[in-house]
Amino acid sequence: MIEKDTRVIYFNIGWMRAYRGTAKDDPTIGGHSFFDEEEHEHGAEAFNFLPAADGMMRGYRPPGNKNRTDISRLGASARDESIDGVLVVWLAREPKSNRTLIVGWYKDARVYRQAVKGTHKLYGEFEFYSAEAKAEDCRLLSPPARTFEIRSSRTAPGEGFGQKPTWYGSPKVDERVRSYIAGIDRKRAAKTGRPASPPRNNDPALRRAVEEAAVDHAVAYFKELYGQSCDVKSVETEAVGWDLEVFCDGGPLLVEVKGLLGDRLVCELTPNEYAKMMMRANRSRYIVFVVNNALAASPASPIASVFEHVKCRIWQTRDGRELGIRETKAAILSAGRSAS
Repeated sequence: MIEKDTRVIYFNIGWMRAYRGTAKDDPTIGGHSFFDEEEHEHGAEAFNFLPAADGMMRGYRPPGNKNRTDISRLGASARDESIDGVLVVWLAREPKSNRTLIVGWYKDARVYRQAVKGTHKLYGEFEFYSAEAKAEDCRLLSPPARTFEIRSSRTAPGEGFGQKPTWYGSPKVDERVRSYIAGIDRKRAAKTGRPASPPRNNDPALRRAVEEAAVDHAVAYFKELYGQSCDVKSVETEAVGWDLEVFCDGGPLLVEVKGLLGDRLVCELTPNEYAKMMMRANRSRYIVFVVNNALAASPASPIASVFEHVKCRIWQTRDGRELGIRETKAAILSAGRSAS
């Protein structure tokens, strides 16, 4: 349970898919000089979501034991060596888009002032961890589900993270993040209602490949969000005004999927799609799921923007971006960077 006053801290780490050890096919991707050395394929964050024998997860944040975490900013006294009940949010920069995204979190975590020596060895030395929580209170998002962007102070003065890997947040961003995580928790807990089961692209084959990759990404996203038993039905060939129907708690979500090759979020709805999106009966269930860099290859990842209906004619992502709608005969959709 995340309360509205839960303290939040953000740790910026290297990008990985699983963070469950030093697998050859899952290197740590980051800008630190440590990774410039040829033999250094992993950072200590590789163990951040690997459960320990005692049922805990322990997370590294750069630069290990060299800098302290200022837990007084989380409410600790000057004598305290740790503080409990913190929401630790792990951030990483996606390699292709360079967007810094939430990759996971520890709820009800203990955060240490001075990093503690762990039990995993990396390149002959024990790693250090700065936060720990029960494995059941930890959540790693798979790459398709990493959609929430946290902006830097360079692009969001006063509201974004700085050069250091530890950021103590801001009221505006913290509130949005708490709401986002609580929403995912509610969706994961919900019972499924059914059993399991741009710049114009003139190349038809490439266009179809982008569309198929975007749909696959959307299916993976909803399976991650609601669980693998969630039923996602394709209605792409039925001309109903959306591409997927997602059966979770209650009636189906109506998901229109748009795939894009590049980073710019501009796409077009057909007259039928736009009409169905704007129907009063559909609005609360109609989701516009836009996938940028749809054909990105590992270790990079396609990045989804999930626009949900907020009110009237407004669709918005969880990280605060609003869908701009310019009507033509149908509609052209666009969005800027996160307002966080």
